[in-house]
Amino acid sequence: MATALETTKQIQDQVLASMEQGQKAAIDAVRTWAETVETTFSKLPELVFADPAKPSELLENSYSFTERVFNSNREFATRVFEAVLPATRAATAGTQSAAAQTSKIPSPPKP
Repeated sequence: MATALETTKQIQDQVLASMEQGQKAAIDAVRTWAETVETTFSKLPELVFADPAKPSELLENSYSFTERVFNSNREFATRVFEAVLPATRAATAGTQSAAAQTSKIPSPPKP
């Protein structure tokens, strides 16, 4: 009978193998797509830029933009929660007040 550690390692190996298989499939798909784009775009007129960007620069620029969008959304969500805060305080105060008043109501007599 396998030990817990052996079983865990076997499961990890299977998960890793599945991940690697998925990664290979993704890379193959991207490669096929890139080859198709290359074939298609090679037939288009040449685009000339004074200072063409490196792929790594384009990637970094894309991630930078994504980070800016994420931070903007985070700030927006924070402001929404801050705007709602007075209503939650009022609701809490109302609930506590109602609970306090309810506790002052005499209990009905027991039969």
